[in-house]
Amino acid sequence: MNPSKIRLAIIEDELMVSGMLEAWIARYRDLDLVGCAADGEAGWELCQSSEPDIALIDIQLPKLDGLALIERLTARFPNMRFLVMSGLMDAYTVWRVLQSGVHGYICKSHPPQQLVDAIRDVARGYTFFGPVFSQVKRDWLSQPEAFQKILSAREQQILRGVAAGQEDDTIGAELGISPSTVEAHRKRIRQKLGVHNDRGLLAYARRWGLDVQTTTGLQGQGRAMAFNRELIGQPA
Repeated sequence: MNPSKIRLAIIEDELMVSGMLEAWIARYRDLDLVGCAADGEAGWELCQSSEPDIALIDIQLPKLDGLALIERLTARFPNMRFLVMSGLMDAYTVWRVLQSGVHGYICKSHPPQQLVDAIRDVARGYTFFGPVFSQVKRDWLSQPEAFQKILSAREQQILRGVAAGQEDDTIGAELGISPSTVEAHRKRIRQKLGVHNDRGLLAYARRWGLDVQTTTGLQGQGRAMAFNRELIGQPA
């Protein structure tokens, strides 16, 4: 093993995407791909066995949500670095990423060369958050009506359940509370948001990205890839 190389693991459920990533990364002599995994649980096993310097992780993964995987890996490997890769750029996703403490976020619509730059930066101890991420953070999460400023963590869970079309008993069963408690939360959320029915709740959830479902369910916290003509170019 060459100690000067950056040891990288990829956790991505779309095989075409991970295959293109693998081919692209193989062009760079300073990057050493230790393996790929197609779901969160497999990613956990891969990172345990290989202990990469940096893990490139999609958010929406089967079996275990990407940010939940990062939380687990951080507890086990505090020196491991994490770069999130996703096609999502809504306010809720950006907020979740900020809360997770990851070291970088790159949108799947960005050019592949920018991904390589992000991997290098994050592996070397820096952070990498693109301009769109920063703009969502600045323009959306700073608003007085931003969801994280109005709603408690429990109310966010309830609203996500409503946005998913779940009934009160289903939401309550998943969260370990009674249906009547769920209804009380619904009423309080409507009062806070100034809406009168679930249609208003759904519109708010969609605006802020709270309708995006994760594989970890309510308890946990459009994919595009820009691997186009640049994939046939030469590495810098």
